Amino acid sequence: MEWMSGHNRHYSDGRGGRGGRAGHGAWGPKSAAQFAISQQWQEEDDRPKSFSSQWLRAILLAVQLWQVCLSLSLEQLCNYWPGSGYVGDPGDCKSWGYCKNNKLAARGHCQDDLYYDSLSGKCDKAHLARCAPQHWELCAGRQSGEFVADPLDCRAYNKCDNEGNDDGLRLCAEGFVFSNRLQTCVSSANGCPQETFSICAYMQSGTTVGDPLNCGLYLECEGGRGTRRACTGARYYNYKTLRCQPTQPEYCPNDDSSYRPVRHPPPAVDVSVCARFYDDDHSGIQLISDGLTCHGYYQCSSKHFVGKWHSCPHGTHFQWWSQRCVSPQAYSCPYDRCGNLNSTFVTAINTGCTQYIHCYNQISQNIIQCPEAYPYFDERGGVCSKYFPNYIVCYMEN
Repeated sequence: MEWMSGHNRHYSDGRGGRGGRAGHGAWGPKSAAQFAISQQWQEEDDRPKSFSSQWLRAILLAVQLWQVCLSLSLEQLCNYWPGSGYVGDPGDCKSWGYCKNNKLAARGHCQDDLYYDSLSGKCDKAHLARCAPQHWELCAGRQSGEFVADPLDCRAYNKCDNEGNDDGLRLCAEGFVFSNRLQTCVSSANGCPQETFSICAYMQSGTTVGDPLNCGLYLECEGGRGTRRACTGARYYNYKTLRCQPTQPEYCPNDDSSYRPVRHPPPAVDVSVCARFYDDDHSGIQLISDGLTCHGYYQCSSKHFVGKWHSCPHGTHFQWWSQRCVSPQAYSCPYDRCGNLNSTFVTAINTGCTQYIHCYNQISQNIIQCPEAYPYFDERGGVCSKYFPNYIVCYMEN
């Protein structure tokens, strides 16, 4: 993050207690990843002539209104991101938080007359800082008494009030969402009538976070907007590990807010797989993983060949680098390791063989931790053991 001059930022720890001046504590800008701070306001005469003082005062007044429409707190914001860095505060355009390992590690606020810009990650002048759209912004083009949908949940809506009063969120009935244009609740069959807001408005570009509205999916943030992505192979995204996994993360609620992947069998033929993945440096037949299962692959003779799907013999998985079907212990397959096996339990990859997966009908059900007395899972024996099993699946990470 680029360093700029200035040191008048206050900070506090993640519990909300006030700390000292920035630059004199553990989370000051000089010690916390060189947090960027803009310079102080210039004198009135030095401000851009095209920016009227009257309009500036209007923005300053509006930005200071209490922001009521968004439900994410700083703590919740950090919960969806296992990385480290600064984020905007959904409840205060002047404040910021520092996230680390899915937790709020510190919080603070910009110096006088400056506002936190989530996209650039620095404090800046009001007319330059891009804070998340707030209730007053959503109501700016509407008459007092009209309603606007909550940008995080278009089933909820709030009343616009020129006095800045909070009339409280209201909810459409189940199966309905609020339309800003029609000013009424409409069927949710066609989705939200207006663009919903994204957690990415508080994150810097290039950040990947869990999707608060669809547990098991993730968002790629760019320019304050999030592009929703799903893991391949009917897997779930775990925002605490930054990995895709075959089982639903334990923190996901068992309701409609959680993603439910649809399991599609690999197509019998794929007209593009050979063109995309065939290696011209090596001639002859090449076997390419289907990218959905641990046991399936396509056979290609050239880039111009139509790939035909094949399955490894039952009880084996496809090891792409050796171009062979091998025992499951010899490969850390990133897809559902229960597939093509009769096993009740299989090793959970990326755990050093300390966790295992319960299988049912060749589909992963849940992840289980071996007990402390028997810390390692022996996949061949199907039991937890005192001794570390010398399998490739225990060493390799995917």
